[in-house]
Amino acid sequence: MKRSAIYKPLSLGVAGLLLLLFEACIQRVPKGGTPCQPNARLYRQNLLRFSHLYRSLSGHVKINVQTPEERVSFSGELYATSPDRLHFDIFGFLHRPRFLLIKNGDLLAWRDFDSGRHYLGPLETCPSFPIKIPFPPRFLKDFVRILFLNFPPPLRITPTGRSKDSCLFLLKCGWGTFNLVIDPVPSLPSEITGPQNSPAPFRITFSEYTETPGYHMKIPFRYGISIGKDRVTLRFTLLKINPDIPDRYFIPLM
Repeated sequence: MKRSAIYKPLSLGVAGLLLLLFEACIQRVPKGGTPCQPNARLYRQNLLRFSHLYRSLSGHVKINVQTPEERVSFSGELYATSPDRLHFDIFGFLHRPRFLLIKNGDLLAWRDFDSGRHYLGPLETCPSFPIKIPFPPRFLKDFVRILFLNFPPPLRITPTGRSKDSCLFLLKCGWGTFNLVIDPVPSLPSEITGPQNSPAPFRITFSEYTETPGYHMKIPFRYGISIGKDRVTLRFTLLKINPDIPDRYFIPLM
């Protein structure tokens, strides 16, 4: 039996309709298969709850640094308490100490064990680090807050009103206005870019969210930070949530 003359255009039309429906589904549902909620208040509440419950950390971390000139990797141990205390050890071969960084409020101290260079003083006047970390020292002023998703008030999250991406919002805080992408599974950020209209915007990604026993929340084990053409990735291989960290870790004795 011969196929009718309209069979081919009809089949193409059906295929086109199915393709349009498929593309619409892709736009409305993120890769994880869970749609974001249009009510931005939910994500603000989750962010505030997260930063309230997540107050300290300790763990082993792998650091990868990529610049236009080179790509290097380190391993280290990181201790931090929100919002402004940090202790960071970087090790070389056979766990040999290479670099120590301590931040306590606006006081910063570091020692480079290879060269013997060191610094102790205000964070704002710190010279460039001798080790290949492309962060400007002033970025450390906000770095611990970033680890704990603790953004300075006033904190607001609003829909963009312009994008087809239902997971894209605007985050407004004491640092400025940022583009915020929500991961709908933990209902927490997967990407923050900004601040808007800044000469030096940065991009931060949060991924590998892992359930934390006893706290009923997921913690990101992987952070990506881009500043200009430099990118740093931190991935925790071991992470303890809210441990008691002795004050001696944050005393900048050089």
